Amino acid sequence: MSHSALLIVDVQRSFEQKDFWQQEDFPAFRQALTRLIDGCQSRNVPLVDIFHVSQGPFALESGFVTPMSFLSHEPEVRIYKHVHNALTESGLDVWLRDRQINHLVISGMRTEQCCETTARVASDLGFDVTFVTEATLTFPMTHSSGLTLSSDEIKLRTELVLTDRFAHVTNVDGALNELDNRAESTVTTSSDVSWQPKPYLGRRIAPLPVWHHEGWQLKRYAIEFAGTTSPADIFERAYTRVASWLPPQATTADRPGVGWMLEHRGKTMDYLVVGWWDNENELRMKIWVTENGQWREALNESFCVWDMQVMAFERDAFVATLLQKQPDVAAYLQQQLTINLE
Repeated sequence: MSHSALLIVDVQRSFEQKDFWQQEDFPAFRQALTRLIDGCQSRNVPLVDIFHVSQGPFALESGFVTPMSFLSHEPEVRIYKHVHNALTESGLDVWLRDRQINHLVISGMRTEQCCETTARVASDLGFDVTFVTEATLTFPMTHSSGLTLSSDEIKLRTELVLTDRFAHVTNVDGALNELDNRAESTVTTSSDVSWQPKPYLGRRIAPLPVWHHEGWQLKRYAIEFAGTTSPADIFERAYTRVASWLPPQATTADRPGVGWMLEHRGKTMDYLVVGWWDNENELRMKIWVTENGQWREALNESFCVWDMQVMAFERDAFVATLLQKQPDVAAYLQQQLTINLE
């Protein structure tokens, strides 16, 4: 299985309808991208078509949010985005991680906008990034001072800010060579290796005071692996992240403004697992973890069997108290799980 993927960003007919469209650099771009796609296909690297959706020729109803005519490949998946980067709101991040893909080869349109932004965000999310400038296309731009930068000058600037910060910048041949080197260095695990889990040991689960924030009421639980030494206020440091993630209006016709937080002091890091009830009977979730004492959004990390014990309790409490003809928020908040190990 390949751990790389080729992102083909916004190579769509929408651009041909814009007044800044120019043919001058297009033939070289078309040739480079075609070589890159063919090279990735021959190496069994999955192709991801990404389309930008907004207004005008970028609206779905325009009929132009389709691949440019020179593209004939069949992608592994088609992704539609509404922001400049291809990862944060499109579902692509989850798709990649589910397939254990950790290396992205980036191509497409426009060099300095959606391609560069995708490279920056991908790097921040923990992906290895190869940026193939040769297989990207952009157009001259005029600064407010009146200075016009050519396509080559814009590409040079993108390479300058990405190199050694967010991506390995290369051409088509360099990208294909890198894929070959990665394939050679992949370690094949023995087929006779068996799963050897450690025996399950319960962890103490204790309810904490409800956290209130601008109408939101989140139950809190402390879960602890014996022997952890993280600071007493470590979870309080993450509350601002929770606050920024919650919708500004807590209670609506579709949600009761309640949920829960699992403050889990784990064996190797701390986990903050947060869920709130929405859309009548659905659960919105987010996970943060500590790394070197600092909080960040979870990448490959997830919740575990001890967290799921609380989730199961909270699911039953939600059904019993809120999915009723007469919902009772107070009763829901009063139902709390306690697991003592004595």
